[in-house]
Amino acid sequence: MHDVITVGLFVSLLLAFLIGGQEVALPSLVAGTQQTVLTMFVPIPLVAALAVSLGSRLPGIEASSVRRIGGWDAALVVCVLAGWVAVGFLTGSDVLLASSRNAAFLVALMLLARPLAAEASVMVPVAWTMVVVAFNRRPPPDPEPWTILPEPASAPHAALATAVLLVAGLISLLRTSKDTS
Repeated sequence: MHDVITVGLFVSLLLAFLIGGQEVALPSLVAGTQQTVLTMFVPIPLVAALAVSLGSRLPGIEASSVRRIGGWDAALVVCVLAGWVAVGFLTGSDVLLASSRNAAFLVALMLLARPLAAEASVMVPVAWTMVVVAFNRRPPPDPEPWTILPEPASAPHAALATAVLLVAGLISLLRTSKDTS
């Protein structure tokens, strides 16, 4: 399953490098058409890869395990996201930093949805992205604060919201994983 995560991370990073901060006009329910930053969509392959990896369970083996499966799952999520942030800092790219924040935000949404939606939880980040496109009334560089995804890398409220949501998502992952120890 680590191959899936590696490919998901590679595809997301490649998309971030290729599309940079490009904007396209997309339909909005509240603003007709609106310029949308394409980096909002960049984390989706990584989120899907993490969802597949976290959903691939061996219940019999995990039930008899002496290792903390939830802890390993949480460590995997943190390491993957930290890797993306590290690439952003090493390159000095605001686009990569913003997309790493978006990845953390969307992964947190997926983690929070897992107890209720199981495999379908991967659609929650996709749905959030679509809600932002459909209902954000202000174009970049000053989108509405609740949207998080189109915010620049320097937006402190987006970083704070992402950190809080990620901690909640990791706690949810730890509580709902098949820990036996």
